Amino acid sequence: MSDPEAQLARLQRIHRSTHLLKEGGNPVALLPGFAFRAAGRIETMDLLLVPWNHSGYMTRLFFERALTHRGQNWRSHRVVERTWWTPSYSDVASTLPWHEMLCAHLRSVA
Repeated sequence: MSDPEAQLARLQRIHRSTHLLKEGGNPVALLPGFAFRAAGRIETMDLLLVPWNHSGYMTRLFFERALTHRGQNWRSHRVVERTWWTPSYSDVASTLPWHEMLCAHLRSVA
C-alpha cells in the first residue's frame, strides 16, 4: 500500500473535504458529500474508499445508501462504525492510485 498521506492529497484535489480514517488499523478515505453521476443524474452522498482487500474484493467503494437504479447486488457492511452499501463490482486493483481507484469504482454506477 502506498503512502496514505500522499494518496489523500491527490483525493483532496478532487474533493477538498476528503479525510483519512482507520478501519482495523488500515487507512480508508472518507469523502463527505461527494457529488457524482449515476444513471444520468447527480447523486450527492458520503463515500468511503477502502483501498485494500475487504469482503473478498481487492478494494471497495462504500456508499451512504444503495442506488437501486444502478449497480448490482447491493449489500450493507459495517465499516468505521457506520452502515455502508456497496454493489458487487470487482477487479479494481489495490495498486492503483486512490483517485484512479475512486473513478474505477464510480464507473460501476455511472
